[in-house]
Amino acid sequence: MRLTSRLPALAAALALPQLAVAATIVRGPFLQQTTTTSTLVVVATDAAAHVEATADLPGGGTAQAKSDGTKHLLRLEGLPPATTIAFHVTVDGAPAGDGSVRTPAVPGTEAARHAVLGATADTGSAGPNARANVARMEMRGIEAVLTMGDNSYPDGAAGEWDTTFFGVWKDVMRSATMWTGVGDHEYRTPFAQPYLDAVELPQGPQGERYYSFDWGDLHVAALDTNCIVPMNANEMGCDAATMVSWLEADLAATKAPWKIVTMHRPALATGKYGVYPEIPAALLGPFEKYGVDLVLQAHNHLYERTWPARQGAVVKKDYDHPGAPVYLTAGGGSDYLYQSVLPAAEWTAFRATEYQHLILTLDAGTLRVEAVRPDGSLLDQFQIVKDVPPPSADGVTPQVPGQPSSSAPPEQSVTGPKASGGGGCGSGPGGALAVALVGAVLAWTRRGARARRR
Repeated sequence: MRLTSRLPALAAALALPQLAVAATIVRGPFLQQTTTTSTLVVVATDAAAHVEATADLPGGGTAQAKSDGTKHLLRLEGLPPATTIAFHVTVDGAPAGDGSVRTPAVPGTEAARHAVLGATADTGSAGPNARANVARMEMRGIEAVLTMGDNSYPDGAAGEWDTTFFGVWKDVMRSATMWTGVGDHEYRTPFAQPYLDAVELPQGPQGERYYSFDWGDLHVAALDTNCIVPMNANEMGCDAATMVSWLEADLAATKAPWKIVTMHRPALATGKYGVYPEIPAALLGPFEKYGVDLVLQAHNHLYERTWPARQGAVVKKDYDHPGAPVYLTAGGGSDYLYQSVLPAAEWTAFRATEYQHLILTLDAGTLRVEAVRPDGSLLDQFQIVKDVPPPSADGVTPQVPGQPSSSAPPEQSVTGPKASGGGGCGSGPGGALAVALVGAVLAWTRRGARARRR
């Protein structure tokens, strides 16, 4: 009788250790690799657990994925295109998080002609401006996010990411797919390994460092400019020749009417750092040959918009059927601004040393770009207009006879030279930084000490 009366208390005592180690989510849920019919819900738990993600499909039914362990890659498949779908996450059967995913439309269809994306860079400072920029993008209801590197300051080390990246993006990443790019600060830790461990991106020839994807009628190629100008050539895991070869094949293969490139170090810019000449030497040729419309870049912590330019020469001073790429430096997503040491160039249409993020709105043959301050006010706005094929019911983009490409091919394709060493955003003392352009169209240089490492 006495033993029986003690059994409930004994059972409770035995259960206490199990309750104390119940797993909780430490990263995520966040969205990656979203396609027209699937998405990858990524979750990390602080202890081994059974995690499930379930999506409620329109019209009934569910999509479900399960995982055991501490890092959970939950791929939800069978989703309808161009639809917002709610999902729920459980850890060991208990509700642990939810969100919603917007799937892109099938390329070539009417729905594919419309999209709203956010873009920013250098948010790894995790300060008030970085957080405000991210919050403003969430308010705009973006479908996906493009980052142009420096996602974590100061070194991209493993211990930084929970604060500098996941702590900043936690509310956005459960409703907008993250398409991140790598900057120079990630490579302050060898091979940018903590970055590669933190995200789950499409695999390219040299891992997840560069890749491409389609979002409706937008084709986006995310590059790693560290492959061209490495922080440390022995701690990279990629090289210029392989990446440029991949880029040319990727751009040549896509039938998307709109092409965007994202990268960290710029190919055409003024600002504090200007450009490393190896980067335009490697990339301007492919951009122009294969009709890239917009190049989103960072590294210089300010905002600069160029006129459409080919080999550094202005093609025209408007964006109506520009005929050449437009280069946009949007490095104001952080909490550090860099003054423009270099004078404005012939191709500089507008620049400002202000914090900002970008909202990209696709509407058939118009791509509107807004540069928005952290308080929500408009810093700059322009729109690129071009002819695009009419939509089709089956999603196969028809070819328009006689339609010119957005950029005429250069006389010869430029491939990546052997990369030289280089510092980065806020790098330590070093040699001169040159601002140069292929063919010596740009012919100025800048000398001076690089800014102290932040």
